[in-house]
Amino acid sequence: MSYYDYYDGSKLFLFVSHRVGLPIDLVNFLIAQIAALCLARLFRKPLRFASSEFRHSVCLIIGLIMGYFCFGKQAVHLSVLPMLTYTLLKTVPNHLTGNVILAASMIYLSCLHMHRQIYHTADYTLDITGPLMVITQRVTSLAYSLQDTLSKKGADLNMASFSDSSKLSHIEKIPSPLEYFAYTLAFQTLMCGPVVFYADYINFIEGARVDGDEKRMNGAAEPSPRLAVMYKVAGSLSAAMLYLTLAKKYPLAVLAELTDPASEVSRSWSAVYLLWYAYLSTLVVRCKYYHAWLLSEAICNNSGMGFNGYDTNGKPKWDKMSNIDVFGFEFAQNFRTAVACWNKNTNAWLRYVAYERGSKAWRTARVYALSAVWHGFYPGYYLTFFAGGIFTVAARKIRGVARPMFLGSRSKKLFYDFLSVVTTRVAMTYATVPFVVLHLAPSLAFYGKLYYSLHFIALGAMLLPDKSTHSSTSSSVSSELPSKSSKLSVQTNGDIKVS
Repeated sequence: MSYYDYYDGSKLFLFVSHRVGLPIDLVNFLIAQIAALCLARLFRKPLRFASSEFRHSVCLIIGLIMGYFCFGKQAVHLSVLPMLTYTLLKTVPNHLTGNVILAASMIYLSCLHMHRQIYHTADYTLDITGPLMVITQRVTSLAYSLQDTLSKKGADLNMASFSDSSKLSHIEKIPSPLEYFAYTLAFQTLMCGPVVFYADYINFIEGARVDGDEKRMNGAAEPSPRLAVMYKVAGSLSAAMLYLTLAKKYPLAVLAELTDPASEVSRSWSAVYLLWYAYLSTLVVRCKYYHAWLLSEAICNNSGMGFNGYDTNGKPKWDKMSNIDVFGFEFAQNFRTAVACWNKNTNAWLRYVAYERGSKAWRTARVYALSAVWHGFYPGYYLTFFAGGIFTVAARKIRGVARPMFLGSRSKKLFYDFLSVVTTRVAMTYATVPFVVLHLAPSLAFYGKLYYSLHFIALGAMLLPDKSTHSSTSSSVSSELPSKSSKLSVQTNGDIKVS
């Protein structure tokens, strides 16, 4: 089946695709997001004081049109999953709501992941599983919020042992059908996230200030998001330009040649050069996500979503819907910080639905397992999450032993910081190559070329004695997934999915 036969989205702008040399699915994605950026302005001006029902309806209608434009008949899944979960929300006992809806939505999403993995041989990057991953986050976070609130046991658990971010997601009643479907299909974040939690969405629709003030704005001066929107659009364009500059020079396909012993990559590339090439080729992939996520944040801000109070200088902050800290990720000093800066709202979702539930002994394992299944079933995902798990633990132990040795002087501390950034970037590149090549053979060939060196180092480091007390260790583990005030995808495989 050819590329154009497989893609179900609109072919209306095929002439643009031929003119600019981009696949039609990416052209449709860009057109949809640019249209969303323009339409988002309606919610701050003509629709600012419209009724809640009308604002819900506009979000839903634009979302449905956008979904059909980009995915064609596949867009039916965007409605089926919310319908299924809303039926369960109405029928399942309150104390089981979150668990049942998490299981049902993950099974539905997994079926589509498997279909894509088996039948998707065409070379296109926009796939229906991307929006469904975001919808899964929305319906499950809402279901657990209702489970915690409406069941006595859940409510007690929520108030007694959950983090402050969980307590702020308190929801007292099941949404109406209009509220529920508008929330799950809102156009601002339908295509690539970030996940918006229900309390934030309702505050946006009803005009309440996101910083907790429940009064209607009634003409009160609202801080303008104009500078935030301009900054994020500029960042998105910069990422797109960097992608276009590097994509042809450092294609991922070269890494697949490692499976051929006769190829130049296998015969003549040194381990150091291979690691350098892998860094640049994965940077190309990250640029696609920086572009998509920053543009999505700009859409949220332009509609009035994402206001997060004021900083110490009295300047408005528009970072509540922020999904990526680009410089924080690229220059992180440890693996945990890098993970925390990537797909931040997904980290908040994982914390809420997995980390803070069940036995404390399996918290980290639950998080990595849910994240892996949520992404799909390519072997590369699981190799990356395995490496990420052991690297996180190993880095914490090495840091506990090594860091005190460099605190004696400013020059030593600067050297330690520099060494930490370089080491983290090497470890992140090493861990994420399987995520972008997806398949088992080239992933193992890449690791084999490097002699599985970082795996052995990490496993050895895990044998180091833990210098911290049990309580401080728990605190350190907890910080692996940063809490997100919300009230409440590492996805680097080249697909625009994220979420």
